[in-house]
Amino acid sequence: MKKEKRKTSPNGFDKIVREIFAPIYPAIAKQILEKTNLVEGKCLDAGCGTGALGRALAKYSKMELIFFDKSQDMLELTKKYVKEEKLEKRSSFLLGDIHKIPYEDESLDLIISRGSNPFWEDWEQAYKEIYRVLKKGGKTYIGCGFGSKKLYDEVMGKMKEENPNWKHPEFEDLQTKKESLPKIMQQLKPSKFEIIDNESGFWLFMEK
Repeated sequence: MKKEKRKTSPNGFDKIVREIFAPIYPAIAKQILEKTNLVEGKCLDAGCGTGALGRALAKYSKMELIFFDKSQDMLELTKKYVKEEKLEKRSSFLLGDIHKIPYEDESLDLIISRGSNPFWEDWEQAYKEIYRVLKKGGKTYIGCGFGSKKLYDEVMGKMKEENPNWKHPEFEDLQTKKESLPKIMQQLKPSKFEIIDNESGFWLFMEK
């Protein structure tokens, strides 16, 4: 199986998250809590990068966060920010691949991810693993959204200012992957799911 690739160095990625994408994470965290109606339990931030979304969620809830990424460098940056933001008591860190999550069946209440799934090589296997580790009644909020169209426009504008030709190569086949989701959901048979795809971005909400 091919592994997902990041095109940006950890420090370069971190700089973009802190300087350009920063406003989207509190907005998305609030949307997650409103959509899932969860305020405590175990939450896996899958493909967490520097943990920006998980850290935002922790600040608005009582959730226990597990920051999960295949890059040790990214996890080290996450640990740094978790310590700075005094979130250590509710945080743990897990190195691994989304296609084989090192967690027991039905052990997590919530799985979130923002901007990671375009890099997943095999969506069928990844979502099968996500579904496996969710508790009965557990939920997901996974995708590439920006919180609002306003935030999307602001972020895209700043990225174009930085580099007029900026584009994620991995996002080119995202539409094809998104089209596979209804079939994947049909196979998994969650109790409910919703594909959110609008001007603010794309998300999959699912409840086991």
